[in-house]
Amino acid sequence: METTDCVSLMIMYEDESVEVRYKNGTQLQLSPCGSEFMLLKPADPHGHPLQPAETVRQRTRFSTSKYKELIVAVLTFRNKYASRPYLPEALIPVDHKKPFLSIESDVMWPEWSSEVEVGPGGNAIVRSEDQRASLMLSPSGEEFFVEFTCNISRPQNQHQSMKSLSRNPDNRPGCMQQVICDSTGNQSKRTRQPNQERSCSREGDCAAQQKPEQMYQSTTVVQHHSCCAVSPIWSYPLSLAQHRSKSKDADAEETSNSKQTDTGMNMSNKSLEERRSQLPTALPLACSSPHWHRWKFKDPLSKEEDTDLPSELVKLIWRQGVTYRILSGVVPVVEISPGDGSVIRSNGVLNSYFNHHKVKLQEEELKELTYHVNSLPPDVPGQKYSVFAIVSRASRILSSYNQAKLSLKLLATPSCIQEDLLISRSKSSEQYPSTAVPKEHHVIMSQAADSISDLVAAELEKIKRFNFLLENSSLLKSESKCRNLNENFSETIHEPLNEDCIAEALLRTSKAIQDIDALIAGETLT
Repeated sequence: METTDCVSLMIMYEDESVEVRYKNGTQLQLSPCGSEFMLLKPADPHGHPLQPAETVRQRTRFSTSKYKELIVAVLTFRNKYASRPYLPEALIPVDHKKPFLSIESDVMWPEWSSEVEVGPGGNAIVRSEDQRASLMLSPSGEEFFVEFTCNISRPQNQHQSMKSLSRNPDNRPGCMQQVICDSTGNQSKRTRQPNQERSCSREGDCAAQQKPEQMYQSTTVVQHHSCCAVSPIWSYPLSLAQHRSKSKDADAEETSNSKQTDTGMNMSNKSLEERRSQLPTALPLACSSPHWHRWKFKDPLSKEEDTDLPSELVKLIWRQGVTYRILSGVVPVVEISPGDGSVIRSNGVLNSYFNHHKVKLQEEELKELTYHVNSLPPDVPGQKYSVFAIVSRASRILSSYNQAKLSLKLLATPSCIQEDLLISRSKSSEQYPSTAVPKEHHVIMSQAADSISDLVAAELEKIKRFNFLLENSSLLKSESKCRNLNENFSETIHEPLNEDCIAEALLRTSKAIQDIDALIAGETLT
């Protein structure tokens, strides 16, 4: 089967599903949660033209040896850019596993006045006090990498057992407590409760009565982030690395030192909680909403030349060693990481202009160049990459993203990850009806709230896209204007040339508003 060297294109969509295209025509897609994949093999050149292409659909953790190498490479790519990694134990090499260090996922970062380690390439490195996480700011100051220890993915019920042990190990923690009791001798039989026996039998006899250090293991995850889109998890260590990097400027050493004292005094007064952050946790081993898995394979009979421009909203594209990241917002921006440490980024509203932040070399200042799509520099023999090629492709990717964002074909439906967050929050609310919610559930609840906000925002965005097309449609422009008779609405509308179009438009808008009301009503009930 193909190796990673045969990959021609990798795409991560906004719902964090992944698509990989290989040079021989094979396509592989991974679900947003990472628990399932589908592989589409190229059509047989000697077969009948109408014969359907062969497809393979498997659970990721149960992938056969024929596809295991492909899945490991795809998961590495996914976990590098996804908000939460998917870490099935069966696909993690033995030398990459280690016993879990802590059930808690929070780490403490050093004080503002502490020294920052400088790497051999000029990278500023910040490490947590327990050495479980580290952040490395690139010399360009525009991107950073994080490395942290994360517990591997386990079934949802085993995660709950582990959290129960962490909360109160002496108060009927369930299946994990049973494992610990068994390791002490026959006394466990006298303390075993009937409901605990049933719980253990449902989980496969507690994973064959394994010890906790065998059941719950961890591994190291490496992620790549942009300094223009920083998660709150990494905001403090990133600000510390950026502050220390700027303080190394020899040209403003005296002024910088005076500002450091004032700023350092202010930052050192922050509480320990503000220096603490929750590391990303692994997704459950099995997806609770597999019915939301949607595959984006194109029609094999379609003839599309530019295959690196998907019609869906994308988060990131990898092609020929270059990473193209879409920074969504009011004005979407595309960011290019060529692989040499520099960063090329589009200039907001003026998206035909690109700023190239080059790496600072030795005593040289950080160089920043500006390109225009219509006057890109020619290729120079011996250069590592073609600025003309990657900026031109980035401009096309951004244009395709903007067109997809305005398209009414996009559905504002939740992904399996959002659905899983809603279910987790619902279970947490039922288990802890009081206001005192355990700390480990605050992250799940905030993520679930964010998912609800995303759904409502998606519905509103859908209405805005429709109104945009409505106002700019040549079929709906009229020579005369009329005033709406409803006193609650005072804005002027165009008289339609086609009443059926207007009726259909109102029905769609009404349906979108009803969907929003249904989401809010469902949120209130939970």
